[in-house]
Amino acid sequence: MPKIEEIKIEKFASLGFGLGHLDDGRVVLIKKVLPGDVIEAEVIKTKKNLAFGSVKKIIKPSKDRIKPRCPYFDQCGGCDYQNISYAKQLELKQALVEESLVHNKVEIKAEKIIPGSEKQYFYRNSIRFEFRHTSQGLKIARHNYLDPNRPVVTDFCLLQSEFSNKFFGEVAELYNSLGYRGDDLWQVKIREGQKTGEFMFEIITTTNSLPYKKELIELIKKHPEIKSAFHTVTIEKNIYNLSRRLIFGRPIIYEKIGKFKFQISPESFFQTNSEGAETLYDKIKEFADIKFGDEIIDLFCGTGSIGIYLSTLAKKVTGIEVVPEAVRDAKDNAKINKINNCDFICSDVFKLKISDFKFDNKIIIIDPPRAGLSKDLILWLSTFNFKTLVYVSCNPATFARDLKYFSEKGIIAKKIQPIDMFPQTHHVEIISELVKSS
Repeated sequence: MPKIEEIKIEKFASLGFGLGHLDDGRVVLIKKVLPGDVIEAEVIKTKKNLAFGSVKKIIKPSKDRIKPRCPYFDQCGGCDYQNISYAKQLELKQALVEESLVHNKVEIKAEKIIPGSEKQYFYRNSIRFEFRHTSQGLKIARHNYLDPNRPVVTDFCLLQSEFSNKFFGEVAELYNSLGYRGDDLWQVKIREGQKTGEFMFEIITTTNSLPYKKELIELIKKHPEIKSAFHTVTIEKNIYNLSRRLIFGRPIIYEKIGKFKFQISPESFFQTNSEGAETLYDKIKEFADIKFGDEIIDLFCGTGSIGIYLSTLAKKVTGIEVVPEAVRDAKDNAKINKINNCDFICSDVFKLKISDFKFDNKIIIIDPPRAGLSKDLILWLSTFNFKTLVYVSCNPATFARDLKYFSEKGIIAKKIQPIDMFPQTHHVEIISELVKSS
């Protein structure tokens, strides 16, 4: 029998959770709740000093609670904060960043958080849905934050573009009209160039066969916005073990950030919020304070977008990235923009040796994965007399931890700027300018 308790939510925690306490004193983490909520909660998972729960009933709502705009919010894992105003979301993210800094004894305070763009909805340029058979036929669905095995059937998502919503619906309608009853259709994905109006469509199956391929391509052809379409196969439903086949158009689409144009392939990592990316890159440029003739090292450079964006004043930009496809895209992006001072190298940043590169008197840009940096990499970077180090992170916890490690090596944060690139979610981007202490 599931355990049900009345709980008062005391504060927000990381990753979109609200924090309260069980009757036995243990901390319980629950999503979709706000500080001040009094709820009836079901305990769904327990550890020695921690439990996780889900909302069964709101007994007394927080004064900050508002009605979510999306009817799927209570089940769908795509959003965390539609039940509070956007102004409160910004306050929350500011507090979570500052709490992480205090916890890691980082003395400097963060600047006031700024929105990445004016859009609070319809800002995502990439999204993935699952197919789901229902009594009404084939539907698209998003992940259920409580039960990954029971996706939430949706007719739309307020974070993606209106065209994407419309086209996903048309794909489901097509298969229903053709009497499709199979189980080999798994997922659909769209990537969008928000500044170019170009779309890439990807349909993912668990067999080598694509049902009604001809009819699907005819549907795609009705939409001139779709410049690229892939059939992707993953026998084991593993998004990291894929084979792709181009079934329509060209293998890439284009997006613009500022005056620069970037190609996006199915494998590319690209900022999910294109308008927000320009705000982010402008702030990186401000923190880097590039002077004519400076050299820039761009670690974890991905498809080269940051390095290319910063290249106009620099004497040279060297990007280092472990993913070969990303390095290929980075080199192509430099050519597309007629940039001749950028060089991109395929190498694992975590395995670099002092003898491999010299970073003295250079500007270093670091934009690592969510897990952040290793102590060894921070120690390695501390051996150089770099001009400035700009650290970009999407994880307040690992960001603050790494600033603490840097400070132990005499590298001090001079400025910290949070940017909200992902309204309605718990995610936040952070930039810091670091310098060697005198």
